[in-house]
Amino acid sequence: MTTNTSSSKKPFLGIFYRYISFLGLFLLVSCASILPDCNVCSSPPLNDLNGRWTLVRWNLPPQNGQIKFRVIPQASNSDHIFIVFDASKKMLSGSTGCNNFFSNLKEDSKGAIELGPIGSTRKMCLENQRNQLEQDFLNVLEDYRSWQQNQNQLLLFGKSGDVLVFARDKKE
Repeated sequence: MTTNTSSSKKPFLGIFYRYISFLGLFLLVSCASILPDCNVCSSPPLNDLNGRWTLVRWNLPPQNGQIKFRVIPQASNSDHIFIVFDASKKMLSGSTGCNNFFSNLKEDSKGAIELGPIGSTRKMCLENQRNQLEQDFLNVLEDYRSWQQNQNQLLLFGKSGDVLVFARDKKE
């Protein structure tokens, strides 16, 4: 006489798979509720960012697995794109090489920085390419995902996939 052991395993496996599925769904929902409310996933503390940072590289979103760089005109010091964090005033300001911009800063409950609305001067840049670069830069700055600092480099990750790399000015 033979016994069928596979039929006794089926109820156990069904319950086990339901339990694992429920556990996975529970963990997924739990993780979703701990994401930050603002646009920022993470950033260094504002005090660590204090000072002037110059844009040195702009990585465009990958296409077909290849990363391309955006050309950043740097004819003279006045044309550089830079940002300045002022922790004492909780302000971000800077230049697009043509216009100046500014924003209030605050830190969320986890210490990540949040930008307020960005204001800027409205001079017309001499070159059309510069106008487009300025507009794209302000869009990435306004709609960013996170900041990461690696010693004297600051990386800004845009939701668009752009990565802007800033270097801390040596004057600071």
